[in-house]
Amino acid sequence: MGGLDPGGGAGVLRDFLTAVELGAQATVIVTSITEQDSTSVTSVQPRAPSRVGRSLRAALARLPESGVKIGMVASAGIARAIADALRGFGGPIVFDPVLRASSGGLLYQGSREVVLDLARQATVLTPNLAEAAWLLDRPVDSVAAAESAARALVRLGVPAVLVKGGHLAGDATDVLMDSGGQSVFTSPRIAGPSPRGTGCALGTAIAVGLGRGRTLESAVASAKAWLTAKIASATKVGDEWHL
Repeated sequence: MGGLDPGGGAGVLRDFLTAVELGAQATVIVTSITEQDSTSVTSVQPRAPSRVGRSLRAALARLPESGVKIGMVASAGIARAIADALRGFGGPIVFDPVLRASSGGLLYQGSREVVLDLARQATVLTPNLAEAAWLLDRPVDSVAAAESAARALVRLGVPAVLVKGGHLAGDATDVLMDSGGQSVFTSPRIAGPSPRGTGCALGTAIAVGLGRGRTLESAVASAKAWLTAKIASATKVGDEWHL
C-alpha cells in the first residue's frame, strides 16, 4: 500500500510490478493520489483514513497469510488507520516510511511519533538516510551515522531497521539492525542514471522474501541483489529511467 505515482516509477505501481516480477500475487491499496513528474510534486490527495483501513482489512481477509508492504501514508490519520487494521496480523510487515518524493516534494503531514508507532508494528522499517534523520531529528550522513541511527530506532521499540545508504558516496551500503545485532550489506555502485522507485522496489522485494519464509537477513540480501541487477538494466521511458 502507498501513494499512486501516475508515472509508475514509484509508489504502489512500482510495488505491484515488483511483486509480479518476483512471482507473487499482489493487492494494491492506494493511500493517496499524487500529481507529480520527474522534477516536482504538484499535488497530494490523501484518501479518507477509514477507507484505507477498510481496504486493508478486506485484503487481509482475502489473503490472511500475506506479507504487507507499507509505503507513503500521507497523514497521521492514515498511519493510525493502518496501525489499527494491522493489530493482530501475524504476517511480515515491511514499512518504507516515504516522507518525500525523489524530486523533493513533501509526502507526509504529521508527527514523528505517529510514524514510529506504526513502525513498532512492523517486522522491519526501511528508511533512507533523510528519513532516518527526520525520525531521529539528527543528521544521518555516513555509514557510522546510519549504524547509530539504526541502533537508536531499535531502542525506540522498532523491531528491526534497515537504513538504506544509497545516497552515500562510494559503494551502496545498507545497515540492518535488530535485537540480535547488526548486518551490513554492501554492493558496488552502478554508474549511470538513477532510476526512481528503488526504495519502493527494495521494500516490496523484502516483503516477498519474508512472505516466502526467508529470514530477515536472507530476505534483505536477496532483495538487494535483485535490485542491483535491476538498476544495472534500467530503461528510459520518456524522460525518466525505470527499473
